[in-house]
Amino acid sequence: MDNKSNYKYLLSDLTSLKGVGIKTTNLLKKKKINNVFDLLWKLPKSYTDRSLSSKIKDLKIGENQTITITVKKYSFPRVRNLPNRVLCSDETGDIDCIFFNSYEGYVRKILPLGKEVTISGKIGFFRNKYQLTNPKYISEDSSLIKQKHNTYALTEGISEKLYNRIINQIIDKLPILNEWHSNEILNKFDNINWNDSIKKLHNPENIGNYKKNFYQRLAFDEIFSTFLVNSEIRKKIKKIKKKISFLTKKNKNTLSIN
Repeated sequence: MDNKSNYKYLLSDLTSLKGVGIKTTNLLKKKKINNVFDLLWKLPKSYTDRSLSSKIKDLKIGENQTITITVKKYSFPRVRNLPNRVLCSDETGDIDCIFFNSYEGYVRKILPLGKEVTISGKIGFFRNKYQLTNPKYISEDSSLIKQKHNTYALTEGISEKLYNRIINQIIDKLPILNEWHSNEILNKFDNINWNDSIKKLHNPENIGNYKKNFYQRLAFDEIFSTFLVNSEIRKKIKKIKKKISFLTKKNKNTLSIN
């Protein structure tokens, strides 16, 4: 992919991203996020650490925690408005996964009977039993759950899980751009390139590290690019002023002759 194509990707419409439809695109545009590049500059404000796993007996009520459990039993009530319930357990105890407004087929798919599944969410307690209500982080592949998940200033209607999936998709496909700075300038930032700077910017462990080389390099990019844009604007204004001045003198000379 050449540099021109790389920039084209960064400026592409949000619908070019997997899992981003018209509804999500419109929600993002309300936050003035119009393309892939705009998403990269919406920085994480904090993160939730789902990397540490607990046993059911050690769960703390009211906290986000991660557990690996085995799916034991389904309870799909035929009475309207009652939630679907899935009994799960590990060697230390039981927990109910509660789903409101979820179809039976969906629940069976994400929590297959007899399978070991890693799940993360806020722990509740009801009728002497732990429970998770409408958990979003569920997978048979524990590595997908046991991570540090960024928290962004979200648009209403977009979940943290979806937003992280979109950002991670962009970062995975992040193009390598040709450097536009001299070696002398890059040396001031330990020669870190733009691509690695963006990746570090969205690393949850780097939130608020404004003095790091990656952050300072990106800040310099913004300042320098703004300077260049303003310089071009000034050049164009000077050309326009010269042209107006020339036409004004010409008109004055024409009037004096007449």
